[in-house]
Amino acid sequence: MNNIIAITPGEPSGIGPDITLKCLSKKINSRIFVIYDIEHLRYRAKKLNLNFKFKEINIYDDIKKCDGKVIYCQNVNLVSPVKIGIPCKNNSSFVIKCLKTAIKACLDNRISAMVTGPVDKTIINKSGVKFSGHTEFISKITGGNPIMMIHSSKNRVCLMTTHIRLKDVSRKISYKDIISKTKVINNELKIKFKIKKPRIFITGLNPHAGESGYLGNEENKIIKPAIDSLKRSGIDVYGPYPADTIFHKGKCDAIVSMYHDQILPVLKNIEFNDLVNTTLGLPITRTSVDHGTAYDLAGTKKASEKSLLKAINVATKIS
Repeated sequence: MNNIIAITPGEPSGIGPDITLKCLSKKINSRIFVIYDIEHLRYRAKKLNLNFKFKEINIYDDIKKCDGKVIYCQNVNLVSPVKIGIPCKNNSSFVIKCLKTAIKACLDNRISAMVTGPVDKTIINKSGVKFSGHTEFISKITGGNPIMMIHSSKNRVCLMTTHIRLKDVSRKISYKDIISKTKVINNELKIKFKIKKPRIFITGLNPHAGESGYLGNEENKIIKPAIDSLKRSGIDVYGPYPADTIFHKGKCDAIVSMYHDQILPVLKNIEFNDLVNTTLGLPITRTSVDHGTAYDLAGTKKASEKSLLKAINVATKIS
């Protein structure tokens, strides 16, 4: 493909603009542009003492490889003035417009991937837009079978459910979804991550993977039958394993976790800032940072750009 990547920095009051600029101050072997308010980027660059030449673009063919000196920007105007560290719900429509612009460019095959910065779900919802996360928002537009994968060079964790209430998780776990999503994971690991025969571990839902039914029946009634079916189809899959010991079950290429906070706290504890959020199962390529808006660090030069830089590198490799 054309290897052009769009970055949407996300919430303008948070660290998204800062880490975007810090990334683009480096040489990167990709053609990158930013979908954002160009004047706000100029302002944030001054706050960080970074010197760039800003070029407003409408034709993506004009974008050259990132040289650390020039920033290409497709301008989208802010709705309200920005107070760094203090979010304003009026700018939620700006954040959404940036996302929709990037999604459309991907769907039109004008760019190869989009990389998203952190947004504030609470502020977006307060503005009147229902928003549970990038993964769900993008998939509603693009279609597909979206799967959130949080990963580093050492570990990959895929989520069976994403941003839903804990009390709703058990009724969202189904035989059909485990099979369909695991097949997507298996296929994407082969195609995008060049793993010949992925080895996949699947967690149980309940403590101790149900303790033979004494602590819950989802493992016996839903998860294990799904795993057996996947094995018969030729997928190298194992489980259901207790979540608290799954990292000690040997090497695997991906862990499938039943819900958001089942495995991710462990992963974020050991590899925070080294993680990337990649959405599998979409007709487009989307990667992201795996951290929030960090309002307390916005404009201070202290925010780390490591996760965003890794997200850009992953997008370059898999798109």
